[in-house]
Amino acid sequence: MSSRLRSGSAAALAVLFLAACASVPRRSPSEWLGVLPEDATMYVSFSVAGSADLVRRALKDAGPDFQDVGSLMDRTQRLVAAVTLAKGAPARFDVAALGSYPSGIIGLRLRGNKEWTETGTASGKYWQWSKAGLQMGIPNDGILLASNGGIEHLLSRWVSPIALTIPPDAAQDMLKSDFVLYMPELPGNLTESAAQKGMSLPILEVWLNAVKGKDGYELSGTVNTRTEREAKVLALALRLGLVAWMRSQSMPDAGDRLRPVTIQPVGLQVKLAGLHVTNDEIIPLFLSFVKGLNAPSVPAVVPAPVPVPEPAPPPSPSTDSTSGASEAE
Repeated sequence: MSSRLRSGSAAALAVLFLAACASVPRRSPSEWLGVLPEDATMYVSFSVAGSADLVRRALKDAGPDFQDVGSLMDRTQRLVAAVTLAKGAPARFDVAALGSYPSGIIGLRLRGNKEWTETGTASGKYWQWSKAGLQMGIPNDGILLASNGGIEHLLSRWVSPIALTIPPDAAQDMLKSDFVLYMPELPGNLTESAAQKGMSLPILEVWLNAVKGKDGYELSGTVNTRTEREAKVLALALRLGLVAWMRSQSMPDAGDRLRPVTIQPVGLQVKLAGLHVTNDEIIPLFLSFVKGLNAPSVPAVVPAPVPVPEPAPPPSPSTDSTSGASEAE
């Protein structure tokens, strides 16, 4: 084959590849959330481009089986994900990744691996990984869908997502931050635990933001409440709770890190700002947060039965009445 022919073929492939990528609809991160289940416990928007080293490290720690996933993450610019927690069931995740995924090349590679099985459905085909139960579909070379049980749902929604209602300022944070975690409401086990302790959590929505800095991430967050009074009470509770949480995570220099942190009520919201975490801390902290949300609710404490004393033997005829009263006392 001549060099001119090779150059022409390469150019044609590049054009086809770029055309496939360009066919992906342009949507904001909050609009892409509409591909995911509408009843999830939490939603995540993550800019992979700004934190590629962090993703690679996390996948490396996950073991050699996830290196193929790591190679796909190298092609990813942003992903949105949902985590659904249900009592008595393992956590379910759903992901829509945006980037560059040549489906033909990836399909050829997966067909040569016995651990992956191809399945066709009315919504499109997907691949199932036998080891981790991971399902993956590439309906367009610019988007990759993944789930541990709900891939067909994602395949049916990616062309026309159903808009997820989120606060406008949370949607704006997803455009500006490297990482945003949004919860439409608190998980049921947290509200149940609070109720068993005689407390009510006046929280409607929560979202946390992380912005990549020179040596880590700056965290901030917002909590929506119903009234200004609830916001003031919650701000006080969160100040105390943040200290306890940082101690439970064994974070070094907790006192120094807390100095620049502010937790203030602003109208119906509570705003957190100024918390710094390192690159090595953010993934473990996120996983520990998800694990805490999925923990079973604390059962109501049942008082232990009070032992009933056996009746004392009747006094002997020689027992003096005064000494008997003393013993009784």
